[in-house]
Amino acid sequence: MRVLLSCLVCRIVHFALQKLGRGATTLPGRIALKVKRNILADLSAKVKVIIVTGTNGKTTSCRILEEGLKQAGKTYFINKSGANLITGITSSFIMNSTITGKSKYEYAIVECDENAFREVSRYIRADVILVTNVFRDQLDRYGEVTHTLNAIKESVKNLPDAVVCLNADCSLTYSMSKEIPNKLVTFGVNAQFDRNAKAPEISDAKYCIFCKNEYDYTYHTYGHLGGFVCHKCGYKRPDPDFAVTSVEELKPSHSIVVADFNSSSNIVKVNIGGAYNVYNAIGCAAALSSAGIDESTIIKAIESFNGAFGRMEQFKSGIHKINVILVKNPAGFSQTMNFLKTVENDFTLILSLNDNAADGRDISWIWDVDFSGIFEKSNVKELYVTGKRCYDMAVRIKYEGVGNRQIKIIENEDYDKLVDIAISQERDVYIVPTYTSMMAMRPVIAKRLGGKDFWE
Repeated sequence: MRVLLSCLVCRIVHFALQKLGRGATTLPGRIALKVKRNILADLSAKVKVIIVTGTNGKTTSCRILEEGLKQAGKTYFINKSGANLITGITSSFIMNSTITGKSKYEYAIVECDENAFREVSRYIRADVILVTNVFRDQLDRYGEVTHTLNAIKESVKNLPDAVVCLNADCSLTYSMSKEIPNKLVTFGVNAQFDRNAKAPEISDAKYCIFCKNEYDYTYHTYGHLGGFVCHKCGYKRPDPDFAVTSVEELKPSHSIVVADFNSSSNIVKVNIGGAYNVYNAIGCAAALSSAGIDESTIIKAIESFNGAFGRMEQFKSGIHKINVILVKNPAGFSQTMNFLKTVENDFTLILSLNDNAADGRDISWIWDVDFSGIFEKSNVKELYVTGKRCYDMAVRIKYEGVGNRQIKIIENEDYDKLVDIAISQERDVYIVPTYTSMMAMRPVIAKRLGGKDFWE
């Protein structure tokens, strides 16, 4: 009876919010949980659940998984809006179930915040868990990386029957393999994206998590990812079950890699650019295989998926493109700058920094972003900063050195002005915002240039 009441209340609130033009992604679930706190246990009981968690790559990974299930002809639902706390996840389950709480679909893809996973894992049932990576994130929300790692590890232990897909190149993520009881599948990249890549000066995992000895690396991909080895206690990167064995092309629009899926070698085109999306692709290959999807379908999914909202999302402006790339922490921002260094055509760069609760109030992390080389490129023609903390971002890049460019400031979060500027450019535009800035500017861009609402 309480399941029925909880579902009914959620639907009523959802309907009312939709009529008001609101996303209705979290409030319905919050109210439903007041009626029955453990309703996720009922809702997830007879659906195959794939959970995606980790610091970076969750939303894009969910889009690849979604494409995989679609290509396989499976029925599924997904918390596409990115509402990844227990309230948003509950809303998603209820709105995709009957009024009595029975899922209408065979599969559920669940993006879950690392800290929220602790609570979610006490109620939900899961078949597959994909852990993308663990990086230092918003210190005022997540604390140090070990806090995030422990949150994920404790959560996984609550779901001992799930197959867990771990990033073999992340010394933090893979360390969970020593403690969790689950069946494990590993994924990684066996080759460097850049032959000259070295360990960053500021690393999230410089020392062995078990004995505190400094790691040596046989190679680096980015951040602390790569062929780590501790010569004191023997902890090292394993040979992954799903591996990118070579990177043939790394272009702004795509990557071409050779990948081994359980020892079967394949040439695969990753449909959007960026080294981090190579990781997202191989991680999803591991997760989809663990969920019972065949190899050829997985390859089709990787080669045909589109980026999630705000993640390598493109809007057409005449013959040019306005690209939005979300950043949330030093590792992701640094990789975005590395990606932009591969762009050959002229472009305008807009950086947008907010310090709202969902971004993290402490913005000191921007000083750990690796901007090296980006402003040496002559094809970065104009440079703008915006957002609540636009002046802080201006100071940061000024200290980096921007050549003879003027740093132009768009004050007061004036996103209409931002779009006017973007549309007026006679070249492509790359906008790099933090989370709440992206969520505020994207509707303005979509209204002017066409695009779905974020929850669609």
